[in-house]
Amino acid sequence: MTSMEPPRGAATDQLAEILLVGDVMLDSYYQGRCDRISPEAPVPVLHVRNSFERPGGAANVAVNVAAMGCRPRLVGAIGTDYSGGRLRSVLEADGAPADSLVAAAGIPTTTKTRLLAAHQQIARYDEERFLADPGVRGQLLERIAAILPSSRLAIISDYAKGVCDATVCRAVIEGAKRHGLPIVVDPKDADFTKYAGATVITPNRMEAAAVVGRALRDPDDAIHAAREIRARWPIDAVVVTLGEQGLVMVSAEDVALIPTQARQVFDVTGAGDTFVATLAAALADGMSLDRACSIANVGAGLQVSRIGTARITWSEVMEEINRQSTASLGKILAEPELLRVVQRARNEGKRIGFTNGCFDILHHGHVALLEAAARECDFLVVGLNSDASVRRLKGAPRPFMPAAARQAVLAGLTSVACVCEFDDDTPLELIRAVAPDVLIKGGDYAADKVVGAEIVTGRGGKVVTPLFVAGVSTTNIADRILASSKRD
Repeated sequence: MTSMEPPRGAATDQLAEILLVGDVMLDSYYQGRCDRISPEAPVPVLHVRNSFERPGGAANVAVNVAAMGCRPRLVGAIGTDYSGGRLRSVLEADGAPADSLVAAAGIPTTTKTRLLAAHQQIARYDEERFLADPGVRGQLLERIAAILPSSRLAIISDYAKGVCDATVCRAVIEGAKRHGLPIVVDPKDADFTKYAGATVITPNRMEAAAVVGRALRDPDDAIHAAREIRARWPIDAVVVTLGEQGLVMVSAEDVALIPTQARQVFDVTGAGDTFVATLAAALADGMSLDRACSIANVGAGLQVSRIGTARITWSEVMEEINRQSTASLGKILAEPELLRVVQRARNEGKRIGFTNGCFDILHHGHVALLEAAARECDFLVVGLNSDASVRRLKGAPRPFMPAAARQAVLAGLTSVACVCEFDDDTPLELIRAVAPDVLIKGGDYAADKVVGAEIVTGRGGKVVTPLFVAGVSTTNIADRILASSKRD
């Protein structure tokens, strides 16, 4: 996967713009208790206690893209009815602009109404009509052409309601390729011809089975199906989601099986939308496809643990990853990726902290400092000297542990939000790029002598030297080990 220029930087609140084309819906919920059967017919009676509305279909993808710290530009069709107005309202309330939607007088806004009792659906009824108006389609194409040049990535969210016909799909894919943009497709049509040329396509088990004409009983079947799909259409990568069996990812370079996230399932509604939104946000940040799939898998797991479609934020995904003790996923970042993640955290109102060191042999003094540093901020970034930097500063045989191992250990700490390796002798340029609100070093440093202090205080931030654990250092530990080995 080719990395892209950063969609946002630490010194700006500019968000990565993502073109999203698809079938939008309004999800309406009536929730309550079901204690009896109707005397009029053998059906349950729902005693409604509350009701609420959520964006559905491509609209749900849009609000999850926004929650991931990107700016969705949603192109779709709604009716000129009450539901269309409500959908605009819930989109705007969830941070997803609705200004690129086309209002069509000849169709109702697709609306799915669900009845819930004890967190379980007992019935659903739909209002919808297939879009076949060429005038509306022409307006959709105009909006797509206008939005593509400023976008970082394109998504096609096809729910087979008529928006994503061959003309629209080809316009998105061919236009995105001209601009060098990745294209993520969530398909519903069994004929993948209109999706040819996409970067990633994400069919579920049933959709992939319909395309290849056979059941997919296990991940091996899904891998064979994904390979067949890649062979039949020029699609860079195929990701088949398998519910409780996880997902498989097949590209020209790699084949991966990613297990599902074990969670209590309340409602599977919107899990695919959350997966696509998280995948797109990760790819827009320049992540590799396998890493993006792993992160998206966690996002989908969070979605199914909630009632109805819900906004899942990037921070929630990262916190869940940490909770599962797979902390290195999403935490060890190169600088461009780090800056995008930091900006996302800043956009969520988090206070950014920064500390740094060699962390050659992680000891209890380091752990105490990092825990103290985390208490000074909401999001702690740790700058790590590269192997070459450590050698220049400490001399041979340092470092004792290579950078990859030092990063993995740091990433395993709950106090640490992100780890970024730097090759200079000091982290000055990394501090300048991150622009932290709080700069933290051990208590053995005077605040005005901390590298980068003037940058942070000049922006209105502060420098903190919270503690120093005496009598412990990597050098002392190494000397004691060497002395002990000589006695032995």
